[in-house]
Amino acid sequence: MIVVADAGPLIALAKIEGLAPLFDLYPRLLITPAVYREAVTAGLTRNAHDAQQLQNAYEAGHLEMRMPALHELPVPAQLGAGEAESIRLAIELRADWLLVDDLDARRVADHSFQSAQVLTAMHGTLGVIVASCRAGFLPRDQALDLIQAIKGRPDIWISAVLCDRVMEALKQGAA
Repeated sequence: MIVVADAGPLIALAKIEGLAPLFDLYPRLLITPAVYREAVTAGLTRNAHDAQQLQNAYEAGHLEMRMPALHELPVPAQLGAGEAESIRLAIELRADWLLVDDLDARRVADHSFQSAQVLTAMHGTLGVIVASCRAGFLPRDQALDLIQAIKGRPDIWISAVLCDRVMEALKQGAA
C-alpha cells in the first residue's frame, strides 16, 4: 500500500501522542522534502516535542522521503509547498492514500486526482484515528481520547464541531 502524508496529520498526531496507531495502520509513509522541513526541521529549531517524535519515526523507517518528479499540479492552485508536493507525489505514485487535513488542499487534490485519472483516497487526522479504530489497532475509548485531545489543543486547527461529530459517530458505532 502506498500512502503519502502531508505535514498536518503528522504534526497533529505527534502532538497528541497518536503516532503509534498511525504506524500500525500504515507502517511506512512517504513524505516530501517540503513536508519534512515543515514537520521536522522547523519544529526542531523550536525544540518542539512533536518534531522530535517525527524525527524518531523518520530514523526508524516509518517515514521515507521522496521528491516528486512532477513539477506542476494538473489543476493550478495556490497551496503550501508541502501540500503541493504531497499531491504531486500521490499522483506520480498512484498512491492508495493521501493524508491531508487542509480543506483547500483536499479540494485541489480531489480535482487533481480526477484530472490525472488517479483513484487516490484521502484521510485527514480524524479519519486516521477512525480507520485505526475500525482496523482494531486502537480501542474506541482511546480513539475518543485522542479526538478529545485534538479538540482541546489550540495549536491543532481541526474544527471542534467536526471533532464532536466524529466522536458521536464513534460512540454510536457509525464512524
